[in-house]
Amino acid sequence: MTAGFQGRCWRFGDDLASDQLIPPQHVFEYDPAVLRRHLLAEVRPELPERAKPGDVLVTGRNFANGSHHSHPFLAMKEMGVGLICQTVSRGPFRLAVFVGVPLLVAGPEVIAELNDGDALQVDFAAGRIANETTGREFQVEPLSPFLQDIVAAGGGLNHARALLEAEGSAHAER
Repeated sequence: MTAGFQGRCWRFGDDLASDQLIPPQHVFEYDPAVLRRHLLAEVRPELPERAKPGDVLVTGRNFANGSHHSHPFLAMKEMGVGLICQTVSRGPFRLAVFVGVPLLVAGPEVIAELNDGDALQVDFAAGRIANETTGREFQVEPLSPFLQDIVAAGGGLNHARALLEAEGSAHAER
């Protein structure tokens, strides 16, 4: 997993719906380079232009509620941003992992200490979050090693390909 992220905190509140992440009129787009231009554009119009690889989206409770689409996660991966949220339902959680977006789930006491514009350093593999602006550091539970492997491979399809290639190599050696 690309464990070390260092960048800006893009802070959002609770109940950020999936249709706010990528507007519904773009559900038939599948090119990540196109989708990234629409990520949260209706909520934070500056984000698609200003977000940089290593930045981290930080959200409150009930992240990506509503319709479950892979589009926002494809855009996040294309942008090179990570995700820290207080709560996320099973569908969006699985989509984030499957697409290969590094993520952590953190309690309200951690989320409250991560403010918009703060400089963050996040080790997703270890579950460490450092707010360089305030000097505060936090430890949260990281993804399981299996899920980290999927994210590190760049998502579920790449992970499956790597397993099949490894299996094929093992059979060829016999």
